[in-house]
Amino acid sequence: MRRTGLNKVLTIIGNMEQHGTERHVKNACKEWLLASRSVIDSVIDALQDEQERPRAHKINISKE
Repeated sequence: MRRTGLNKVLTIIGNMEQHGTERHVKNACKEWLLASRSVIDSVIDALQDEQERPRAHKINISKE
């Protein structure tokens, strides 16, 4: 019988609980999520700063 992805995940989590690594994995996931959020916040700030910068506008001067 072929194992589904969910069964594999549940098996891995069960093994981690037995070996006490579940806490370390949870902490690593939290750190990764916080780092990802920090990167996303930085990108959002950079995009907002870019929108707020004054831009040069072309002025058409005709010879009329």
